[in-house]
Amino acid sequence: MPERSIHDNVVVSYEVNGASRRIVLHSRFEGQDEFTDVVFEGVLAYYFENDNFGNILFEIDELPVAQLVSDNRDLFEKGCRWAWPGSWNVSPEATVDYLQSQEARAFDIASSYGLTGWVVAKSYRLEVAPGEALG
Repeated sequence: MPERSIHDNVVVSYEVNGASRRIVLHSRFEGQDEFTDVVFEGVLAYYFENDNFGNILFEIDELPVAQLVSDNRDLFEKGCRWAWPGSWNVSPEATVDYLQSQEARAFDIASSYGLTGWVVAKSYRLEVAPGEALG
């Protein structure tokens, strides 16, 4: 069986659960009637933009935490004023140190259309979503 993919999946909805530190992107591959959940657990930080209610995923890539913070330095510097994404963000350098001490992983979300962003979490996986016909 081929490895599950989210390429060209439409984001049907997404959930951000602050209490459990979990984010789930519910997606569907239209032509195959295939449903896949993108699950991030142990979420420490996230940023989404350009949600246009018709988002089409391209890929999710892992990158070094230090690179993600560097690429988004202005965002982290502005966030310091409001303790975003956490009270540990007193500077971009302190943020990198904290996230690395937590063994966090950074994931970049690229879309063909709409929603983009990133998630810093302990883990990421793709799951067959409830409701999909399993045969």
